[in-house]
Amino acid sequence: MRRRFHPERTGIVATTVFALVATVAGLSAGSAVLHPRVDSPDRVDAIVVVAGANDDRYIYARHLAERGVADRVLVSRPSSSTGTYADVIDAYCASSPVRARDGRSIDIECFAPDIDTTEGETTAVTRIARERGYESLLVVTYWGHVSRVRIYFEQCFDGAFSVTDTPRPLSKSRKEALLHETGGYVKALVTPAC
Repeated sequence: MRRRFHPERTGIVATTVFALVATVAGLSAGSAVLHPRVDSPDRVDAIVVVAGANDDRYIYARHLAERGVADRVLVSRPSSSTGTYADVIDAYCASSPVRARDGRSIDIECFAPDIDTTEGETTAVTRIARERGYESLLVVTYWGHVSRVRIYFEQCFDGAFSVTDTPRPLSKSRKEALLHETGGYVKALVTPAC
């Protein structure tokens, strides 16, 4: 006996499978955003500060450098930065070199991302690292951005890298971060930077 083809059943099965996959992907991305893995390396060739809000990521990167984690801090300075935020970044980079308590000189340098996105920051940092022979990096960002930054550096950077957040969290709500960063996280998985 021949079985009949039921297009409506096929559509229901396909829709159900898609919904399950989307749900699992969403939960996975949400978990990565809300509970990121953060690192604490002893020593790297450079610390990288990705652009974002005027929070304590810049102060924390400098603190880590002064503690001996690195002698170089690379700071993303997007062309879209304006006003007080741009002034803060410019002043931060103009403070270079900084003398650590142990006498080391710490270079702080602004760089322009290839495009004003996390992907553009990653590709620019990867290029700078290759040109200068940096084999290890520590990237500093806010807690909700850690997992997405990690994905892009896994896609682009050949050396060892770590990603960390700041001790004083950004005042962005968990709901706001979840909505924004989950979309970015999925985009990073679907559209590689490199």
